[in-house]
Amino acid sequence: MPCAPGVRPEPVSMELEGSAVSIILTQGSINIWFGKNFDRSLIAKILVIVSRVDSATEHEKEVICPFEEISEFESNGYILTSYARRGDKYRAIFVVPFSNTRALEKFIESIYEDTEHEDVRFTLYWRGGRARMNIMKDELGRLNCFSTSHVVYREDLNGKNLNRNPG
Repeated sequence: MPCAPGVRPEPVSMELEGSAVSIILTQGSINIWFGKNFDRSLIAKILVIVSRVDSATEHEKEVICPFEEISEFESNGYILTSYARRGDKYRAIFVVPFSNTRALEKFIESIYEDTEHEDVRFTLYWRGGRARMNIMKDELGRLNCFSTSHVVYREDLNGKNLNRNPG
């Protein structure tokens, strides 16, 4: 059933794609991919925008480290949710709260380091919805690093129109 005139359809996902950056927004998560050969300053710009739009955004990060380093992550704002011995090190799971500036800065640094070796993909969890998804799409669009954008609406999933709609 098509939407009534004047009623905006509910977006299920929004995708922003650039030559070496891709972001998929859904109502509960943000999936980000950084490829090779991209402007590294985009990492900080994108994640700061995310934290401004929804400061309750979080990332679950797994770290393999000596036991002593766990407290260093905690002192930088990471929240330890579990840890277990793994050989001579520990596998620690942290929540990175975007509301904590120190935690966000440490997370950005870790992504910088990871991109030196390989493409990086990660998922953020947020309180998305039609309004926040549109704000996020507009704010990220101002970076001028995305060449295409697509929006999939709820009605598309109901079989009326399965093509992506340009954003």
